[in-house]
Amino acid sequence: MIFCFSNIDFESIVEEYGAMISPNDILLLTREVVGLVDMPAELRGETQVFKDMAKYSKEKSIIIAAAMRARINERIFNSVILIDNGRILGVSDEVSPSKGYVGARTVRSYRTSRGKVCIFVDSDICYPQLWQDALQGCRYIFNINSAAADDDKISCARTLAYSAGKYVLCKFADSGVCVNSYGK
Repeated sequence: MIFCFSNIDFESIVEEYGAMISPNDILLLTREVVGLVDMPAELRGETQVFKDMAKYSKEKSIIIAAAMRARINERIFNSVILIDNGRILGVSDEVSPSKGYVGARTVRSYRTSRGKVCIFVDSDICYPQLWQDALQGCRYIFNINSAAADDDKISCARTLAYSAGKYVLCKFADSGVCVNSYGK
């Protein structure tokens, strides 16, 4: 099952919904769950946010994709971390061609215990040129935003998925879109 959480802290997710979460589930967390993190400190293990998520992911045998604002030196990026069974697989940054902002050069995909997963961050979902790599064998395509994700982003994701012959598995109107590229 895929769960999406917004406007709740991670500790509350574990306490209030932990009994519902089973092995092989996927948790999608919006920026409001994680907030602003010091990315270098998190990756060095000096702070608890990523440690807590990795520990929970391992205990439950689940995947966690968590959006955040990541501070690196004086810059702030829109980013998503992907954790699979306790292992941090990587961090994806927003590309956003329209803003001239390039946090990363391309949309990233990852091999997980549930198959190949592609991560779009915030408005990246609206750019067809970024979909080319994502559609190459991905089982899941996640677009993770803030809780304020607007209907335009949701419509963009649906339109691009349908035009590429893909099936929209689920929609989280308050945070993101999940697309299953293996069809109906």
